[in-house]
Amino acid sequence: MDINIQEDLAILNEQIGKYVEELNKLNQQRDTLLQQIQQLNGAAMYLRGKSDPEGLIEEQVNQEENIEDITRTIEYPDE
Repeated sequence: MDINIQEDLAILNEQIGKYVEELNKLNQQRDTLLQQIQQLNGAAMYLRGKSDPEGLIEEQVNQEENIEDITRTIEYPDE
């Protein structure tokens, strides 16, 4: 049984490229969702400030902690 190393390597590299492309798309979607969450949190904080100014500071701290939990810590290279 002959093993064609170049062909196998080309197939693997093509598959890796597809996965990297898919991962980059998912990261873009994640970044978009994070921006939307931050915008909604800002609007919600504004409305809470209009209705309950004393509870605003505590709520703001809680929301900032939640956003920090979901921020990306590793960047994937574009290929």
